[in-house]
Amino acid sequence: MSEENPIMRELMQKVADKLTADLRDTLTAAVEREISRTLSGALLEGEFYRRVNEDLQKGFKEIYQEIKVAKSGNSAPVPVSEDPNELFSRASNQLDAILQTTENATVKIIETIENLQTMSDTLGGIVKSFERGGVSKSERETLGRINDALSRDLMSIMTTLSFQDLTGQRIKIIIETIKKIEKIVLDVYMTTGLMIKARAEAPAEEADFNDLQAKAKTQLSTLQGPQLDSTQGSVDDLLASLGL
Repeated sequence: MSEENPIMRELMQKVADKLTADLRDTLTAAVEREISRTLSGALLEGEFYRRVNEDLQKGFKEIYQEIKVAKSGNSAPVPVSEDPNELFSRASNQLDAILQTTENATVKIIETIENLQTMSDTLGGIVKSFERGGVSKSERETLGRINDALSRDLMSIMTTLSFQDLTGQRIKIIIETIKKIEKIVLDVYMTTGLMIKARAEAPAEEADFNDLQAKAKTQLSTLQGPQLDSTQGSVDDLLASLGL
């Protein structure tokens, strides 16, 4: 019996060593697989959001281009070479120009009208002279000067009022710019929103970024087709689901 105990202990030790080795190998393989899966998922997730961020930056760059066009008054977009902060910090823009032009024109017209009112009082005195039956040479000369001044002032008013053509062009530029910016923001927001939503709904699916982007743009293009009530309703529903 005493001889069996060492043999039994040796056998149990071998079994324990074997189980320990197998368990260690199994745990090591499982941990390695989990780490690999987690790292792969993290890398894919990081790449996904990196590409989304690039799309956002591209969209914002287009917005900066449109703002620069609106500020400069040019008819076509130009490449953005300045720091975006410099674009926004420029003191002069179209709205400032409209305000300044309108203010200058208003002051000029008011001054001209005040001058005409003064001449009106002078004309009143000359009219009374006509009523009395006699007008002096001095009054006739004054009447001529008033007539000349009246012609100049009326022309000045007409010239000053031409500011509305310029301000109208600037306002048109601003309106068109706002529409373009609205479309850029909406497209970027909806495209990235659709991509993030698709990614969240199937996180285990290793979908290619370009594939997600193409599907999102196709869906967006479909929604932005002919603006029927049903189509607009779909756009509104999508915006609501994305938080807008």
